[in-house]
Amino acid sequence: MTQSNTDILLVAVNARYSHCAFAARSLIANLGALAPRADLLECDLEITPLQLAQRILAYSPRVVSFTTYLWNVRLAEATARILRRVSPSVRLVAGGPELTADYPHTDLFDTVIVGEGESAFRAFCESVLTDDDESPFPAVVIKDTGENPATLALPYDLYTDTDLAQRTVYVETSRGCPFSCAYCTSAGTGLRLLPLSRLLPAFDRLWQRGLRQFKFLDRSFNAPVAHACAVLDFFLDRVTDDTRLHLEIQADCLHPDVLKRLTAFPNETLHLEVGVQTLTPHVAATIGRSPDTAHTLENVRVLTQETGATVHADLIFGLPGEDEAAFARSFNKLVTVCAPPKVQVNLLKGLPGTRFVREAQRFGLVFNPEPPYELLYSDAMDFATLARVQRFARCWELVHNRGHFGEACRRLRMLADGDPYACYQALTDHLSAAEGKLFAIARARLAVLLDDFLSAQSHEC
Repeated sequence: MTQSNTDILLVAVNARYSHCAFAARSLIANLGALAPRADLLECDLEITPLQLAQRILAYSPRVVSFTTYLWNVRLAEATARILRRVSPSVRLVAGGPELTADYPHTDLFDTVIVGEGESAFRAFCESVLTDDDESPFPAVVIKDTGENPATLALPYDLYTDTDLAQRTVYVETSRGCPFSCAYCTSAGTGLRLLPLSRLLPAFDRLWQRGLRQFKFLDRSFNAPVAHACAVLDFFLDRVTDDTRLHLEIQADCLHPDVLKRLTAFPNETLHLEVGVQTLTPHVAATIGRSPDTAHTLENVRVLTQETGATVHADLIFGLPGEDEAAFARSFNKLVTVCAPPKVQVNLLKGLPGTRFVREAQRFGLVFNPEPPYELLYSDAMDFATLARVQRFARCWELVHNRGHFGEACRRLRMLADGDPYACYQALTDHLSAAEGKLFAIARARLAVLLDDFLSAQSHEC
C-alpha cells in the first residue's frame, strides 16, 4: 500500500503480526464511494506511539481511525496525543469494543463511535471530506442497534494473497450474541445473521484463492442451528487434509443437527473453543449461563470424546459466589470427565460496558481500572487467593496446555487421583520454591523440575 495522499487511514494495532484486522477491513468495505480513498496501516504491539505517529503521517491523511481493544487502547491514546500536537488538522476517530458511552478520553478524538461502526464511520468520513461544517459530527456516536447484516458489504476481497498464505484470516457468519453473560461485551446485542446467499459465495472465493484455515469471529457459532448447519455443510463438501476451522461453540445448547455435522469432519479439522466458565450451578445462573451444568459437562464430554475436533475449554476464576474450593470442583470435573487437550484458566476481567462493571458493587467485585482490567478481589476470593489461583493457572498452562510433557502429564494424572487441582497446586509450589518465579523457565529446566517433583511424590507414596 502506498504512503502518500491517503484521505482516510485506518490504523489497526494487532496483538501479533500474524493476525489480520477484520474490523478495519469491514470499515473500508462499507465506505461506499469513499473506499478508493482509504488505506490500511497494520502493525503489532512492538511499535511505539512515536513510531506509529510517524508512520501515520507518512500517508498525509485527513482522517485517521483507531480500532481499540484492551491490548492496544493505551497505545492508540498515546499516539492520538502526539498527532494532536504535531498535526492538529488531522481528524481522529476511534471505535471498537473498548469504547463505551462513559469512555473517559473522548477529548483525544474528534468522534468516538460506540458499537458497530460501519455506517457511522462512513458518515463521519463523508462529513469531513465534504467539509460539511454546517452540521458538525457528534463527539460520541452510540450505535445501540448494531448494523443491518443484510446491507453490510463483506470485506473478504480486501484480504491479500499474502494474508491468505501467511496470516490468521478472520470471518463471521453473524453479528451479536443471543445470550447475556454478565462478563461479556456482546451481552444483549442480539443475534443477527449474515445472509447465506452472499456469505457462502464469499467463502467460496476465499477457498478458490487457496484459503484453508478460517477463524470464525461468531460469539456463539452454533446458536442459529440452520445457519450453522449450512455453513458446516459448505465446508464438509470441500474439506481437505489441510482444512482448519476455528469455531466458538456454546456447550449448553448443542443441537443434534450441529453435533452430527461436527462429528462428520475428519480428525483435527475443527478447533472448538468451548466457554464453560463454571460448573457451579448457582454461579452459572448468576452470570447468565445455564444452571444445568451437568448438561453442559456432558456436551463438552461428547465434543471432546465423540468427535475428531480439538476442544479447548475455558474456565473463569473469580466469579461472584465461587470460592477457591468451588472453582477447584469445576476444574476437577471438567478435567477428569472430559479431558480436553487444553483448558484455559482465566482470571475474571471487568471489561468496559459489561454488567459486572456496571454492577460491580452489588456483585462484590473490584477490578483494576487499567487494561486488561483484572479482578482484584471478589465476594468469595481475596487478593491473595486470586494470586494463588493465578499461579496455578500459569503452572497448568506451562505443563499441560502447551503439550510438551506428555509422559509427565500422564504421570501427574495418575498421581492426582481425581484431584488434578490439588496436584497442580503442589507442583506450582514446587516450581515456585525452586525458581522463585513461574515465567522465563527454559523447557529443559522445566523438564528437570517436573521429574524432581514426580520422583519426590513417588517416594512419599
